[in-house]
Amino acid sequence: MKKQLIVLASATILFLISCGEKPAAVTKSDFNLDSVKAEIATSNKTYAESVAKKDSVAFRDHYTSDGCIFNSNMPRLCGTPGIMGFFNAALGMGITSLNLNTEEVLGGPSTVSEVGNYELKIANGTVVDKGKFIVVWKIENGKWKMYRDIFNSDNPPPPPPPAKK
Repeated sequence: MKKQLIVLASATILFLISCGEKPAAVTKSDFNLDSVKAEIATSNKTYAESVAKKDSVAFRDHYTSDGCIFNSNMPRLCGTPGIMGFFNAALGMGITSLNLNTEEVLGGPSTVSEVGNYELKIANGTVVDKGKFIVVWKIENGKWKMYRDIFNSDNPPPPPPPAKK
């Protein structure tokens, strides 16, 4: 009797599940690359403004909570401590202006990649560095944010120190 009740209860549950309303199939994605490009363009503008204003909080907020910066000749810098350290080092070098130029954005609903070039200036307007970058963006809290940020300079490396005699 106990076995029959278990079988009957299981069959009833399976029947009710199979009769339940099925979720509608997703036929059209909400992802729109043009709107993502526009959001990235806006973010890049406010990112550059955060450098000019020396606003470390606004700078940090452009990155995901687990975001990483991959700068040349350094280990990667991740999370809020790493990103804030990078920002403070840039300010300490006298960087006052950042220009970003996006060349392409590609990807899908989970991540997009941005390829472009940059230019860094100091207070008198002198360009002290220019180079290229790739940023992987992902959504965090409903906004596209930088997840992986890698860049390197187009400037030639400094000459090696003179040989010791």
